[in-house]
Amino acid sequence: MLRPAAALAPVLATVLAAVLLLAGCVPNEPIITPEPVPDATPVFASDEEALAAATEAYAEYLRVVDDVFSKGGSDLSELPDVLAGHQLEVERAGFKIAQERGLRSIGSTTFDQVRLQRFDSDVSDSSVLVAYLCEDISGVEVVDAAGNSVAS
Repeated sequence: MLRPAAALAPVLATVLAAVLLLAGCVPNEPIITPEPVPDATPVFASDEEALAAATEAYAEYLRVVDDVFSKGGSDLSELPDVLAGHQLEVERAGFKIAQERGLRSIGSTTFDQVRLQRFDSDVSDSSVLVAYLCEDISGVEVVDAAGNSVAS
């Protein structure tokens, strides 16, 4: 009876021989090392700079949405300037309903107390900024086609 280690010896010898044989069949081409890519520059130099840009972008978003709603959702041409993807489609659908019901807004939305929660900037084409803010819609009135308020 063979001991377990002795039983493995022929198997290991066969595997080692196969590896050595195959290694001799592989061409000895040089390994190509890609040229180093220069480090990408971060989009923003600091969290404060990122928050300032996000605050400005959100203000522009509110300006566009308020403008579109004040016209009853009839001209959506500016929406792609401040929205994309799924959220753009959600806003378009909402304005379509407003237009069908003859609704429009008077006034404008404001916000304050913007605070950075998280900013992840990587060297790819995307960054994620999460901020808390207090949006104030008290200066906005939603009216029907006759100018009657439909929301308090």
